[in-house]
Amino acid sequence: MHRRDLVSLSALALAALTLGAGCPEEPPRPAGGAAATSSAAPPVASAEKPSAPPKAPEAKATEQAPAPPAPEGKGTIKGVVKFTGKPVEMKVPAARKDAPVCQDKDVVHNAVVVNDGKLKDTLVRIAVGGVQGSWKAPDAHAVVDQKDCMYEPRIQGVVSGQQVDIKNSDRTLHNVHTYKGSETLFNQAQPRGADPLTKSWSDGIIKLTCDIHPWMRGFVVVTDHPFFAVSGGDGSFAIEKVPAGKYKLEAWHPRYGLKTADVTVADDKPAQVTFTYAGTEAEPAENKDELKGLW
Repeated sequence: MHRRDLVSLSALALAALTLGAGCPEEPPRPAGGAAATSSAAPPVASAEKPSAPPKAPEAKATEQAPAPPAPEGKGTIKGVVKFTGKPVEMKVPAARKDAPVCQDKDVVHNAVVVNDGKLKDTLVRIAVGGVQGSWKAPDAHAVVDQKDCMYEPRIQGVVSGQQVDIKNSDRTLHNVHTYKGSETLFNQAQPRGADPLTKSWSDGIIKLTCDIHPWMRGFVVVTDHPFFAVSGGDGSFAIEKVPAGKYKLEAWHPRYGLKTADVTVADDKPAQVTFTYAGTEAEPAENKDELKGLW
């Protein structure tokens, strides 16, 4: 046999061996699908938004118990402020004669006004905190006017937070200097024709003075309820719509200070109270030396 024939036979034998061994089988294909690949396909993102995580329950704000409503009263406290001593004689302040505009009128000072043994300008009220309930300050403003170089009215009561308009009806400059005790609250000039100064306070006895006209005095007494009144020229006063109950009543005069009395209020008849000043009482801390050097 020729050499060339031997080579051909060898090649054929090698091919037969190779076909017998076979190639590695492909993994089975899914029916109707393409052959799987060695790497997994990435997950497809869902079109739906992921659900929000559950919210933690909101913390409830600590709620304060509301103040009880203001009681509607039917009772009345009536009375009189008597004066048994010899009152200080009131005169025209000497400094008025040297003050432009103020010198035009001889206005007698009004620190102590007594008529037939009755004392004017005493504020009478149920003591602060003495009536259960919560009262809203009135919408109406209280008014203090500067007229004839005097504060008018000399004394009045307001409810805590009530607005107070301080006016200047004089044809001259005034200076509104207010105190609570010895503390200055504000000190502000008010020219003639100026807009009112509107203020409010939560408590206390507020004293109004004028640095230009030192004899001028006014008082605003602030209370947490509306049960107060000021004695008139005949010394009388009346406090209305008071809830029935027992109370401590206070009388305060800028020259003679504080008096107290216990009172029981009923719906069917007025409670009667009398306060008496002798004229020997010490000046209250809220208004020392008003008459010093005045005449």
